[in-house]
Amino acid sequence: MMRFSWLAFLLITLSCVPISQQAGGSATADANGVYVDKRMRTDDFVYENNIRTVLLYPRAAGGQDAVAAVLAPPVLPLDQPVPLLLEFDELGNAFKNYRAKIFHCNADWSLSQLNDMDFLMTFNDFLLNQPNLSLNTKVPYVHYTMEVPRVKLSGNYVVMVYREGNVKDILLTKRFVIFDNQVNVVARIAPSSGISERNTNQQIEFSIVHPDVNLINPRENVRIVLRQNYLWETAITGLRPTAIWEDRRLLEYQHFGLENNFPGGNEFRFFDIRSIRFLGQNVRHMDITSDSNRVYLLPDQPRTREAYAQTIDFNGRYVIANYEQGSGAIEADYADVFFTLVAPQQPNGRVHVWGALTDWKVSDQTLMRYNAAEGVYQGQLALKQGYYNFQYVLEEPGGRLNRAIFEGNHFQTENHYEVIAYYRPPGARGDLVIGYALLRHNSRN
Repeated sequence: MMRFSWLAFLLITLSCVPISQQAGGSATADANGVYVDKRMRTDDFVYENNIRTVLLYPRAAGGQDAVAAVLAPPVLPLDQPVPLLLEFDELGNAFKNYRAKIFHCNADWSLSQLNDMDFLMTFNDFLLNQPNLSLNTKVPYVHYTMEVPRVKLSGNYVVMVYREGNVKDILLTKRFVIFDNQVNVVARIAPSSGISERNTNQQIEFSIVHPDVNLINPRENVRIVLRQNYLWETAITGLRPTAIWEDRRLLEYQHFGLENNFPGGNEFRFFDIRSIRFLGQNVRHMDITSDSNRVYLLPDQPRTREAYAQTIDFNGRYVIANYEQGSGAIEADYADVFFTLVAPQQPNGRVHVWGALTDWKVSDQTLMRYNAAEGVYQGQLALKQGYYNFQYVLEEPGGRLNRAIFEGNHFQTENHYEVIAYYRPPGARGDLVIGYALLRHNSRN
């Protein structure tokens, strides 16, 4: 058994996509939406087009609002007061046997060299045993849920779901983080130190206090990740301490070259399709037939030149819900949602709908096509009923996503930020998360 486990681990390790190639999501799919090359990735990724609405979040604690739980990131302390829940749909009405594995990763999301028993309390193979067929939906689907097993080490993790009997037949991968606060991360959000960026950027200033932990060679062994709104795609990495005070057990990160700056962005646009019987917010009209749902949103305008307007958003995320039936998990239906952006044609780049509704990635499915006769970009996504946030982005040559061109940047924008501190002790075989801080800028709560 040990020999088999090691060989399986080796095969998966050798087949992983390099971290530098993961952000684009450029794998090739066949006519059925199944990716031809299913090499395991360590980012959030769906390998088949019929796998939809993948969510990973902490289970609601006693008395906690269920919506707040779904919107929370998959980040938990090591004692894990609540488990993480994984949910996804598979289009169709056939039940399948699916299993899951968990992988420990380093700060850069390369697989660590830890053995399964180093971070798990049981054998690393878990059955998804709670499938449910959708009820009274025009688009049939099977809804799968899984309670992610607890781990006993901090760090970056990936849960991988695959078809039973073939560990290489992967359906999805999803990231989560477990932290153990051995150090104190002291952080705040400030105006940018750059003069021209004062009105557009948000600067994260922080230091690490470690009175109880002896950090060996922290300049090399401590790694910092800054995230805005829980996104790995736009995370800042590679920051080194600007001062190390051994007598005060203090690492200072006082950067003045905008290395710790994020563009503030803008509040996310939104629409409400929790009902298909009446028009929700920002829905222009619906075409509901006996076998399909088509939803047309109100046309949008670029907001680059507009003044900042305070609105409440979910920072790009969404909540699944159904007003008529009550149970969003298995009674919410799927609808074709049509987007319209009134804007001049962009000569250098492709326009996309972007947000958690597209897994924070761009592809041919998220592409907006230009209608020159009407002077608008038009796009379409198949989405489950719920309340959605989104933005429009321009994919520039080389793959860079330009959010500012349609949305603008404002220092006042409400954003969530995380400071994640990683450390690899001498002789260790993986990076651990020894400090975590969550900041809310201009929070409405």
